[in-house]
Amino acid sequence: MSLAKTFYLLKDAELQTGALYALIGLSVAILNPELSDLFNDLAEEEQLHARQIELMHGIFLQSKDAFLEEDAAEKTISEFLQNLEMIKRYFNQHHAQMKTRDLLSLALDLERHLVESHSAFFMNIHDDSVKKLFANLNSGNQTHIGKLEKFQPG
Repeated sequence: MSLAKTFYLLKDAELQTGALYALIGLSVAILNPELSDLFNDLAEEEQLHARQIELMHGIFLQSKDAFLEEDAAEKTISEFLQNLEMIKRYFNQHHAQMKTRDLLSLALDLERHLVESHSAFFMNIHDDSVKKLFANLNSGNQTHIGKLEKFQPG
Protein backbone atom coordinates (compact mmCIF):
# COMPACT_ATOMS: atom_id res chain seq x y z
CA MET A 1 0.00 0.00 0.00
CA SER A 2 1.26 3.48 -0.74
CA LEU A 3 1.91 6.01 1.96
CA ALA A 4 -0.45 8.45 0.25
CA LYS A 5 -3.30 5.92 0.35
CA THR A 6 -2.71 5.19 4.03
CA PHE A 7 -2.92 8.86 4.93
CA TYR A 8 -5.97 9.27 2.70
CA LEU A 9 -7.69 6.44 4.58
CA LEU A 10 -6.67 7.84 7.98
CA LYS A 11 -8.04 11.26 7.05
CA ASP A 12 -11.20 9.70 5.62
CA ALA A 13 -11.78 7.79 8.87
CA GLU A 14 -11.67 11.04 10.84
CA LEU A 15 -13.87 12.91 8.36
CA GLN A 16 -16.47 10.14 8.22
CA THR A 17 -16.54 9.89 12.00
CA GLY A 18 -17.09 13.65 12.17
CA ALA A 19 -19.84 13.44 9.56
CA LEU A 20 -21.64 10.77 11.59
CA TYR A 21 -21.34 12.88 14.75
CA ALA A 22 -22.74 15.90 12.87
CA LEU A 23 -25.65 13.76 11.64
CA ILE A 24 -26.36 12.56 15.17
CA GLY A 25 -26.15 16.13 16.45
CA LEU A 26 -28.64 17.26 13.84
CA SER A 27 -31.01 14.38 14.52
CA VAL A 28 -31.29 15.17 18.25
CA ALA A 29 -31.08 18.99 18.03
CA ILE A 30 -34.72 19.68 18.81
CA LEU A 31 -35.37 17.07 21.50
CA ASN A 32 -31.97 17.11 23.16
CA PRO A 33 -29.98 20.29 22.44
CA GLU A 34 -27.28 19.47 25.01
CA LEU A 35 -26.59 16.13 23.37
CA SER A 36 -26.64 17.85 19.99
CA ASP A 37 -24.00 20.32 21.22
CA LEU A 38 -21.82 17.45 22.43
CA PHE A 39 -21.97 15.65 19.08
CA ASN A 40 -21.43 18.87 17.13
CA ASP A 41 -18.33 19.60 19.23
CA LEU A 42 -17.05 16.08 18.57
CA ALA A 43 -17.70 16.53 14.85
CA GLU A 44 -15.65 19.75 14.79
CA GLU A 45 -12.82 18.05 16.66
CA GLU A 46 -12.81 15.18 14.15
CA GLN A 47 -12.36 17.81 11.42
CA LEU A 48 -9.36 19.09 13.37
CA HIS A 49 -7.98 15.53 13.58
CA ALA A 50 -8.27 15.26 9.79
CA ARG A 51 -6.21 18.42 9.41
CA GLN A 52 -3.64 17.02 11.85
CA ILE A 53 -3.35 13.94 9.66
CA GLU A 54 -2.60 16.18 6.69
CA LEU A 55 0.25 17.72 8.68
CA MET A 56 1.45 14.29 9.73
CA HIS A 57 1.64 13.21 6.12
CA GLY A 58 4.12 15.96 5.33
CA ILE A 59 6.28 15.15 8.34
CA PHE A 60 6.02 11.43 7.73
CA LEU A 61 7.41 11.79 4.22
CA GLN A 62 10.67 12.92 5.79
CA SER A 63 10.66 10.19 8.45
CA LYS A 64 12.38 6.84 8.36
CA ASP A 65 9.32 5.10 9.79
CA ALA A 66 7.66 3.04 7.09
CA PHE A 67 5.10 1.03 9.05
CA LEU A 68 2.19 2.86 7.43
CA GLU A 69 3.17 1.37 4.09
CA GLU A 70 2.66 -2.15 5.46
CA ASP A 71 -0.45 -4.24 4.86
CA ALA A 72 -1.23 -4.33 8.61
CA ALA A 73 -1.74 -0.57 8.63
CA GLU A 74 -4.17 -0.74 5.72
CA LYS A 75 -6.02 -3.61 7.40
CA THR A 76 -6.39 -1.67 10.66
CA ILE A 77 -7.77 1.39 8.91
CA SER A 78 -10.03 -0.65 6.63
CA GLU A 79 -11.51 -2.50 9.60
CA PHE A 80 -12.33 0.80 11.27
CA LEU A 81 -13.95 2.17 8.11
CA GLN A 82 -16.04 -1.02 7.71
CA ASN A 83 -17.16 -0.75 11.34
CA LEU A 84 -18.01 2.91 10.80
CA GLU A 85 -20.13 2.08 7.74
CA MET A 86 -22.01 -0.59 9.71
CA ILE A 87 -22.66 1.89 12.53
CA LYS A 88 -23.88 4.55 10.07
CA ARG A 89 -26.31 2.09 8.48
CA TYR A 90 -27.56 1.06 11.91
CA PHE A 91 -28.00 4.67 12.96
CA ASN A 92 -29.83 5.57 9.74
CA GLN A 93 -32.24 2.65 10.24
CA HIS A 94 -32.84 3.03 13.97
CA HIS A 95 -32.13 6.63 14.97
CA ALA A 96 -35.77 7.34 15.83
CA GLN A 97 -35.77 4.61 18.47
CA MET A 98 -32.31 5.33 19.87
CA LYS A 99 -32.07 6.83 23.31
CA THR A 100 -29.32 9.10 24.62
CA ARG A 101 -27.44 6.18 26.18
CA ASP A 102 -27.56 4.30 22.85
CA LEU A 103 -26.03 7.24 21.00
CA LEU A 104 -23.36 7.72 23.65
CA SER A 105 -22.55 4.02 23.55
CA LEU A 106 -22.28 4.10 19.77
CA ALA A 107 -19.85 7.04 19.91
CA LEU A 108 -17.86 5.44 22.74
CA ASP A 109 -17.39 2.30 20.65
CA LEU A 110 -16.14 4.40 17.72
CA GLU A 111 -13.73 6.41 19.86
CA ARG A 112 -12.36 3.30 21.55
CA HIS A 113 -11.78 1.72 18.16
CA LEU A 114 -9.96 4.88 17.02
CA VAL A 115 -7.78 4.73 20.15
CA GLU A 116 -6.95 1.09 19.38
CA SER A 117 -6.08 1.98 15.79
CA HIS A 118 -3.91 4.94 16.72
CA SER A 119 -2.27 2.93 19.52
CA ALA A 120 -1.36 0.17 17.08
CA PHE A 121 0.39 2.76 14.92
CA PHE A 122 1.91 4.57 17.89
CA MET A 123 3.75 1.46 19.08
CA ASN A 124 5.53 1.16 15.72
CA ILE A 125 6.81 4.72 15.51
CA HIS A 126 10.43 5.59 16.05
CA ASP A 127 10.50 9.18 14.78
CA ASP A 128 9.79 11.52 17.72
CA SER A 129 7.96 14.16 15.66
CA VAL A 130 5.59 11.56 14.20
CA LYS A 131 5.18 9.90 17.59
CA LYS A 132 4.09 13.23 19.10
CA LEU A 133 1.50 13.75 16.37
CA PHE A 134 -0.01 10.29 16.87
CA ALA A 135 0.08 10.83 20.64
CA ASN A 136 -1.86 14.07 20.10
CA LEU A 137 -4.49 12.26 18.00
CA ASN A 138 -4.72 9.53 20.62
CA SER A 139 -5.09 12.15 23.36
CA GLY A 140 -7.91 13.79 21.41
CA ASN A 141 -9.77 10.50 21.18
CA GLN A 142 -9.21 9.87 24.90
CA THR A 143 -10.69 13.32 25.55
CA HIS A 144 -13.72 12.36 23.43
CA ILE A 145 -14.16 9.21 25.50
CA GLY A 146 -14.06 11.29 28.69
CA LYS A 147 -16.65 13.75 27.36
CA LEU A 148 -18.95 10.94 26.30
CA GLU A 149 -18.61 9.08 29.60
CA LYS A 150 -19.24 12.23 31.65
CA PHE A 151 -22.19 13.53 29.64
CA GLN A 152 -25.21 14.06 31.84
CA PRO A 153 -28.28 15.56 30.20
CA GLY A 154 -30.00 18.54 31.76
